Parts: sequence; C-alpha cells; structure tokens
Amino acid sequence: MSKSTFLFRLDALGDASQIREENRRYYWELMTQQHTPLINQLNLKVAQHPNFADWQINNAVNADELKSLWRSFKEHPQFETMPERAFVSARLVVGDTYESWLALQGDRQEELAKLSNSLEVLKTDAELVAISGCSLDAICSKAREILSQANTQVAGESKKKSKKAINGGIYKVLYEKHRIADDPLKKCAAAYLIKNRFEIKGDETEEDIEHLKNRIHCKEKQIELLLKQLQSRLPKGRPWVGDGILDEIKSIGVVEDEAEWNLVESALLKQQTFLPHPMLFHSSDDLIWFEHERPPSQDSTTEDERKPNAESSRRVCVRFKSFDEKYAFEISGDRRHLHILQQALRERMIYDSDIDGNTSKLFLVRSATLIWKEYRKNENRIIRRRKAANKRAKRIVQSIDKAPEIQSAPAFYNPEFPWNRYQLFLHCTVETEFLSQEGTELVIQQQRKPIIKALQTLEERMAESENKGESTQTRKANHSRKTGTLRRIDSYDNNYDRPSKPLYAGIPHILTGVALGSGGLVTVTIVDATSGKILGCRGLKALLGDNYRLVNRRQFQRQLNLRRRTERQKRGASSQSGESNLGDAIDQHTANAVLDFAKKHHSGCIVLPDMKDYRVRQQSEIAALAERECSGWKGIEKRFAKAQNMKIHAWSYGRLMEYIRNQAHKGGILVKIGQQPLYGSSQEQAGKMAIDAYQNKTVPKNSP
Repeated sequence: MSKSTFLFRLDALGDASQIREENRRYYWELMTQQHTPLINQLNLKVAQHPNFADWQINNAVNADELKSLWRSFKEHPQFETMPERAFVSARLVVGDTYESWLALQGDRQEELAKLSNSLEVLKTDAELVAISGCSLDAICSKAREILSQANTQVAGESKKKSKKAINGGIYKVLYEKHRIADDPLKKCAAAYLIKNRFEIKGDETEEDIEHLKNRIHCKEKQIELLLKQLQSRLPKGRPWVGDGILDEIKSIGVVEDEAEWNLVESALLKQQTFLPHPMLFHSSDDLIWFEHERPPSQDSTTEDERKPNAESSRRVCVRFKSFDEKYAFEISGDRRHLHILQQALRERMIYDSDIDGNTSKLFLVRSATLIWKEYRKNENRIIRRRKAANKRAKRIVQSIDKAPEIQSAPAFYNPEFPWNRYQLFLHCTVETEFLSQEGTELVIQQQRKPIIKALQTLEERMAESENKGESTQTRKANHSRKTGTLRRIDSYDNNYDRPSKPLYAGIPHILTGVALGSGGLVTVTIVDATSGKILGCRGLKALLGDNYRLVNRRQFQRQLNLRRRTERQKRGASSQSGESNLGDAIDQHTANAVLDFAKKHHSGCIVLPDMKDYRVRQQSEIAALAERECSGWKGIEKRFAKAQNMKIHAWSYGRLMEYIRNQAHKGGILVKIGQQPLYGSSQEQAGKMAIDAYQNKTVPKNSP
C-alpha cells in the first residue's frame, strides 16, 4: 500500500488564553523533560549493550532486548507519570533510529567488501604474469576454460533470465572462483576475465594501462570515503535540549584531537533551536477525532468580534489515547487537505458507534507524528496579542488610579516562553488507497488472503495438538481474534462511505523513464518498450512551464546565500541560510508534472534511477579526476573538486524521487527502479533505462 503525509497545525483547545497556554506548556514539558531524556538514555543503553556488536553484524537491534531496556525505565521517578503512548513513542523513536543507522552501516560494509574484492583483481597483465609464473597465453587459455565453465553453470541456473542477470551471475561465479582458487594460474585467469569484462584479448591487443590505473584510483577514493563514513558516531539523540551551551562546553574540557574540535566548533556555530524529539503514534486508534463548536473569543474587545462565524464555528479536533481528555487540539491546515480531516472524523464516529462491528484496520489515517516547529506566523500573532493586552492594561491603569499592580500583560502572553515561541504540528500518514471506495475494496482483498492462510494453519496445528493431547488454549485465542478481524473486514460493505474513483489502468508496454542530471535537472522520456520508439520527451523547463521561474529564483537565492555565507564565516558567525523552501516547492511541481505527462500517454509504469551510493560514486570520480588533472597543485585540485561537488549536492535527489513515487502511488501507476546509463544524452539515458527495466522483467509485462 502507498502512503502520503499531510501536515496540519495544532491549536490548543480551550475557552480562555490561560487554558490554551497551559495545554501547550504541558506538551512542551512532557516532550522536553520526559520524552526526550528517555530517548537519550535509551540510545546510550542500546550502544552500551553487551550484544551490540552482534546487532551490528546482523544489522538489526533485537526487539525483545530493546523492550527489556525500555521497561527498565518504567518505574523510574522521572518517567513514571508519562502517558502510556508517550512512553511507547520513546521506544519507537529509538528503534527507528538504530534500524536506519544499522542499515546504513550495513550497506556501507557491503559496498566496502565489494570494492575491496574489485581492487584485488584489478592488476595489469604484467603483474598477473609475475604472480602466476606463466605466460599471458597460458593465462588466456585457462581463462577460456573458466569462462566456458561459468557460462555453463549460469545458463543451467538462469533459464529465461535477462542478459543483465546472466552477466551478474557470471561475475558472481568468477569472483567465487578467484576467492577459493589455490592454483595461482586459476586465480590470475579469473582476475583477467573480471578485469576485461569476460573479453579475452591476448598478446595481439595492447593493454590500456592508464585506463586501468584510473579505475583503480576511483575505487581507492570510494574506499577512502566509505571508511570515513563508517567512523560516524553512534546515535545520541538530542543531548543539548534543555541544557545551556556554556555548561556543555565546560563538560567537554580540553579538546586535543582536531577532528573532535571541528565537531565542537560546528556545533557551537550552528544555530541552536533546542527542539525536543517528535512523538510517534504508530497505531491507527491512537488518534481520537471529534468535533467541537468554537465559542466566542473571550479576548475580543468588541461585541462584533465575539459573534461566532457560522462557517468556522465547528472545527475538527483531536486528542491522543492515554492522554487526559482536556489536552486536545483544534486542527488547521490547507483547504485542499481538509477532506482528510472530515473523512477521519466520520470514520471515528462510525467506529465508536459500533466497535464490535467495525475495524480500525481500514482507518484512513494510519499513524501520526507530533512535532514542535518554528512558526513565524504564530509568533507574530502572539506578539500582536501581547501588544493588545498591554494597551488594555494601560487603559485600565489610566481609568483606575489606585491600581499600581497592573503594569503589564499576564505571563501567558510572553512570547519568550518556548511553548509560545514554537508551534505544534501533526504529520498524518494516510493510506492513499483508502481515499476511494475502489481502492479500499482492493486493500480488503489483499488483507483477507494472509488472514485466511493464517487461520488454516492455526486449524491444522490445533488438530495436531489435540491428537497429541497438548493444550490449544493459546492457539484458540489467536484463532478467535483473527476470526473476529476477518468478520469485521468482510462486513465492511462501505461502512465508511468513501467516494467512488475508478482505478487508473495504463498500457503495460508504455513506460516513463526519469533521468537525473546535476543541479536538479530532470528529463522524462515516454517509450514503447516493444518497438523501442520514443513517444515523447520533456526537460525540466517544459515540465514546469510558468513555474520554471521558481528555478531561476532559487539559483539567484543560492548564489546570494553563498556570498553571505562567506562573509559570515569571516566574522565567525552562524552560516546557516536557506532558499525559503523553494527547492521543496519545485520538486512538488516537478512530481505533479511527471505524473500528468505519464498519464497523458497512458503509461503503465514509471522507472526511476537507482540513487543508492550515487553521491559516493560521483565524489570518488571527481576526486580521482581532480588528482589526475591537477597533479602536484593541491590548491587547484581542492578548488576543482569543491566546484564539482557543489553541483552534486545542490539538489535533494532523494526528496524529488520520493515526491514522484508518492504521486505515482496516488495515481495508481507502478514505480520501478532502474540503472541510469552513464553515457549518452539525457533523453537516451531515460529511454534506455526504461527499456532495460522492461526487458529485465523488473516491470511486470501484464500488470495494469
């Protein structure tokens, strides 16, 4: 199932300003004084666990051990008053953090092993002759024999597979033969085949020594970058939340290591926000939606301002499971997303009316994240309210001479308080299939299959246990629970009254390839995979149309920020700056345009390039090129590499791919990952990537 995230602002619910301010303060103190410290301590406990080395090898934290560490804080005086869902959120945050960190480290270790193996076999013909003690003709003769064996082995294992899959299997066999070979001649013959990509040249063709050195140099640079990344520090949470910077500096002491000092210096120069960890709600029934009629504002000074507006008097509100009912919020957001709130509210009301007959597995909003953010609009509103309160207080002082105690506004108007300076937001994760009746019915069919299979397995095991005279109480309880879930799903019958929207059906052999370039350039090509004909092609300017002015504005703003950054660094000031979310807006417009272009040609699949280790590969190529072209001129080499790397890091490719993937899932179009070629025009790269994905069977040929 595909998911999308919608952002909503939370305004504290209450009849008076003091109540609303107390609501915000409660959540701020809960998340800074309990939730975030618990996450920080759990992070340290996981890193200090005696089995952490084994977890690193397996690239996963043991869930039972993590729960055991988490439960050890249950009776701690600092955390005993936490709501249950806030306590569970701390475990979810730590689990997600280490899962991502260990997966990233595991990918780096795997890539490092592959590069080390590649570097081991990349030797010149003269070196191979010296190692084997045989002539080059003997090595070539042995290579023909090994290649024939490898082709026979792979052909027997990979019938009806693509050429790319067969080549990958041959590489795997050759690397394995090189690893286990005891005879130096066999080892050198396997290395010769890998180095020359299965081509046996012999003495008649002169070896390109310079090209081989460049290949070796690029892989050495990649290994160097990976080793630096593998030395990254363990997750530590947000240890500076609620602490003073000066106290933190005192605790550091004398720093002798230059690398550690650079980290300390960058942390000091960085603009500190002191925001707590987000709170996660991973269960669909953690969010309790309800409707509230907004009363007339008590802070208004005139009778007209106190009159409720009929259109906005009733608002969708939310509170969280295991929290006190008084800590609730009104929800505000983009008008285009308000239908999400209305649908979630209807579902909750229907569910509460008959809990036994309905299921929360079909809720539109599956999970949510509660997060504090900077919000300038809210800050300006609070300042205006404070000024208005001060004016009212002055008028009271002027009218009552004997009232010296009323000199300023009440404390809850103070914008210096963090719960007034920052704003709470709710990131709601939505199953896009649940937005329509047809999509819901499709998901129901998918959910029924594993439940029916599990019930059949339980019935078979229960019968076996009864024949052996063993207890079946646990399995009967599990069977009863799954039966109830299946009954509620089967009795759905469109209980949640979702709108009807026909599912998209594209042509399977019409594919959309997306090729990326430096600086956020995108080229989209529509191809017919059966004939190889290009049906349409558009670049970034044609895709965006009038919105292309945002690209020019971002480039101008980026150059301006770079100049300002240099000036600030000379003064030792903070060098943080942004482009006012222009990059995010451009990516959203680009993703919408790609989807519209694909639907216009009835494309059945969108093929995106594989971005794994993209920047590492590009940086290693640039570093090797800089050393080769600017050898002996370290200053010029550094400036050249920096200028080229700036183009690579000038855009968030992952964010753009995520937006395209989300829009494609919403539109019902398949998304697959392909390998973008290194050579040719952008149009040719996108078309070839799409056709290769189709021919390699990564795209289902009979899928809608």
